[in-house]
Amino acid sequence: QAMLPLLREAPAARIVNVSSGSGSLTLNADPTNSHREMFGAVYSPSKTALNAITLAFAIELESTGIKVNAVCPGFTATYLNNFEGTGTVEQAARHPVRLALLDEDGPTGTFSNERRQLPW
Repeated sequence: QAMLPLLREAPAARIVNVSSGSGSLTLNADPTNSHREMFGAVYSPSKTALNAITLAFAIELESTGIKVNAVCPGFTATYLNNFEGTGTVEQAARHPVRLALLDEDGPTGTFSNERRQLPW
């Protein structure tokens, strides 16, 4: 909210929120989802909320040309998971950077990883 006045003046403003597939209500509502047991009371709901605010901003800013998207970088080796992730930070950064550099015809209001669109 605080940055919106500056973003509105930028020639190609982009908002990219780093989310997680664990925040997908659709995926976690599916009893066959192998990662469902990881949907706890803190991390996953915080990512669900981030997905909701991403979509809300995308709708609010649709007419401005500001693109707003959420991205799941995948299971990245970081301090959060004791560096047990399967991807590097450099690999995880590729898709968010691509979304940050979208041209005016790029999508807005999406949730994706490097391979595909993800369900909210």
